[in-house]
Amino acid sequence: MAIRGTRTSKLTPIVLATVVIGACSCLASARGANEPWRPTGKETPASMKSRTSTVNRPKVVGRYYEAVVPDTLDLAERARLGINHFTSMISEEHGYEMYWGSQPICFPHDVMSFAGYQSDCFGHTFMQCDPPMMNFWWSVLHACQPKGMEVMAMERLMSGSQQGLDKEAGMLDMMAGMLGEDDGIYWIPKDKSKPWLGLDEWRPYAYVHGQGRMLRAMVAWYQYTGDPAWKKRIDKMVDGLDRVMVVHKDDYAYFPTSGWLHWEYFRSCYIKDRGWKDTSEPENEKGGEEGSVFNHQGHVAGGMATWYMLTGNKQALKLSGELVRFLTKPKFWADWKGGEYPGVYGPDHAHWQGHLHGHVNALRAILDYAVAANDSRLKEFVRDGYEWARQSEIARIGLVGDGQGCGCGRLIGLAVKLTYAGVGDYWEDIDLYIRNQGVEMQFTPEDIPYIKKLGEGKPPPREDPSGTTEGVIDATMGGYSNHSDPYKCSTSLCCSPHGNMGLFYAWDGIIRFSDGVAQVNLLLNRASPWMDIDSYLPYEGKVVLKNKTASEALVRIPLWVELNTVKCHIGKRTVKPAWFGLYLRIGNLKPGDTVAVEFPVAERVERWTGPPRQGNGYVMPFPADTVYTLRFRGNTLIEISPPISFAPWLYSQRAEKYRAAEAQMRKTTRYVTSQVLQW
Repeated sequence: MAIRGTRTSKLTPIVLATVVIGACSCLASARGANEPWRPTGKETPASMKSRTSTVNRPKVVGRYYEAVVPDTLDLAERARLGINHFTSMISEEHGYEMYWGSQPICFPHDVMSFAGYQSDCFGHTFMQCDPPMMNFWWSVLHACQPKGMEVMAMERLMSGSQQGLDKEAGMLDMMAGMLGEDDGIYWIPKDKSKPWLGLDEWRPYAYVHGQGRMLRAMVAWYQYTGDPAWKKRIDKMVDGLDRVMVVHKDDYAYFPTSGWLHWEYFRSCYIKDRGWKDTSEPENEKGGEEGSVFNHQGHVAGGMATWYMLTGNKQALKLSGELVRFLTKPKFWADWKGGEYPGVYGPDHAHWQGHLHGHVNALRAILDYAVAANDSRLKEFVRDGYEWARQSEIARIGLVGDGQGCGCGRLIGLAVKLTYAGVGDYWEDIDLYIRNQGVEMQFTPEDIPYIKKLGEGKPPPREDPSGTTEGVIDATMGGYSNHSDPYKCSTSLCCSPHGNMGLFYAWDGIIRFSDGVAQVNLLLNRASPWMDIDSYLPYEGKVVLKNKTASEALVRIPLWVELNTVKCHIGKRTVKPAWFGLYLRIGNLKPGDTVAVEFPVAERVERWTGPPRQGNGYVMPFPADTVYTLRFRGNTLIEISPPISFAPWLYSQRAEKYRAAEAQMRKTTRYVTSQVLQW
């Protein structure tokens, strides 16, 4: 990204917050009866326990309470939408398999044919249809449903949503039932009633990408429920992957990319009765699915390292290290001789060219192992790789990769993990990502008129034996767009999980608590056992901390704020700020104290040039050298000009939305649990 200057002097008038909690009677509109994601007011810990089973009952059931809060970005509310999407995708009639996605616009393109079955709603030739539909596709159980399975544990923790708990339990039982009794490997079974799963004659099979995703999902559910059955399954999978699927060489290990099936994704499938067709080591990073070895191998090592950190499983740590030594081989990383730039040896610095999703997956896994093994060199390697990744496209707002809804979520996860590990301080990046692309690509009720209009008067979708047109738009709410042209055209279980994971990663990082000290890293709304955070941004420069158990708070002030303008009050008492870098230190807190931190909010303008990008079929179609003018209020993008060429709807509603100088207030149900997840 080439920069054309930062923070211009052309600013709109400064707004200084003066509103106090409860002083405004302007509440958000009443809940709609046809909005199943809304809290009903009847959720209680008892109802959570009664509606769950051991497979999905939280180990620690939180509490619910009503609150009046600013009507600003609330990631827990976004998580409620996410739960709506994923539970709506579960089809009880099809054995609790999830639909591939909801298609507010259908785009027929016959690109897959298995056993005579043709999928009519996948591809890149777009055509609006009425009514919209959702269907199954071959990749759902392979790796995508485990992604949805993982993020559902995260978003239950965030929101306390009780929507679809019965369907969730059925889905978890079904997924656990696909694990091999002897080896624990996640097998796709032979099922003639589901021709979209793949070729009958080669099943059951184990998909490498799916092993890593299922491992991560089970690690999340083990922590969430505390059910020892999950631990037994994970330990068995670690052993099975180590003995059966992985090829060991010297001090490293890898998964082959030469299976018996030649289709793009099936090349990395291990056939249960035939094994690998060829166990040769991949020669370069471009030889895997979607042109990336990392894309299908990048998750297993990280899941193994996390499992070791949680349980001390030494076999998991050993295998993780072997896989990481494979992932960090110089042949897989960019070299300046191949067209990078003079004077830098790319493989030493995790420079790369190609598939953003795969490389970020691999960097996350390498970091997980580096933390588990306390390998400082690998931590620096991942930092360099992240710094390299954030240079592309318009990464300032999290618009990276190919413009899908999942790229930003992955980048948020890497940035948060690096910051947790003390490798860098990326809270400013994370704040910019989550306030912009990290939520902009999620379908919300505000999008309903837009997506209805796209399909009005269009032909009905083509016949699809796996499709349904019932409740599609409601099911879309909470999903993430898997395409950017036209913007918000459809969801998929490829992109929606990672977009929603981005919500969790940022939410998890908003506040951290240890030894009586609450560290507030992001000025976003958040309920917690230690203190509640009410954020008035971007309308007003104000955040209110409602203390519960903290004796001290450290509050990070964003880079765009002039620190000498910050004011702090505990109740009606003015407090002189004490600073640790960008953190405002507030000591001697007592339960029940209310802390208000205020500062001016000004608009600023930045100019960035969108570069052309090519490679692996992932093209960000910016017109060459287009200079974009970005207008921010705080870290929230409120206008981009010219509109992004491939997605003019993107950010188009924000200028009007954020015109007000004061935040509206709303009533909400907050959920708080002391439980945390290691991810």
